Amino acid sequence: MLKSLIRSIIAKTLICWYVISGPPRILHYSSSINVEILKAFGANISDNTEGIFAPITIHGPKGCYKNLSIAENCLLNGNNYLDLNGRITLEEGVSLGPGVIIMSHNAYNRNEYLESRLPHTVGIKEVLIKKGAGIKAGALVTMGVTVGENAVVAGNAVVNRDVPANCFVAGVPAKVINEIK
Repeated sequence: MLKSLIRSIIAKTLICWYVISGPPRILHYSSSINVEILKAFGANISDNTEGIFAPITIHGPKGCYKNLSIAENCLLNGNNYLDLNGRITLEEGVSLGPGVIIMSHNAYNRNEYLESRLPHTVGIKEVLIKKGAGIKAGALVTMGVTVGENAVVAGNAVVNRDVPANCFVAGVPAKVINEIK
């Protein structure tokens, strides 16, 4: 009871500070405090999600927290990078291993030459990780990707296209290795 009260006081104090100074770019607190900070700045986080372990790096413009939706029983294992320029949705039971990067946008630092020759790789697109999917350590999920239900993305894979449900993908770029039956 006392620990819960202390955490609540700490969370409220931090939120007051961040209202003044601006939302944090790096969440490096306990999971319950990280959840409260995300909610305070507009993220849609289920009340049954407590597994948002530090550090979590948030990237995006002012007000970008509203682009994050995390359903119940999700687990972010820390050292995750969430690019919230576009929407990122983690459905129920999704797990992100340590060091997972999810990008919702891409640009070439305003390099007109690259952007004109690779226009399909530039822009902002939603990322959707469906129910029960697991993204293992060090994987990169690029903009516009949907990872299907109960799919598994291998560690250090680069996912640049949709992953079918109930499949295991690996590699750079990620390819279907087998179906999960």
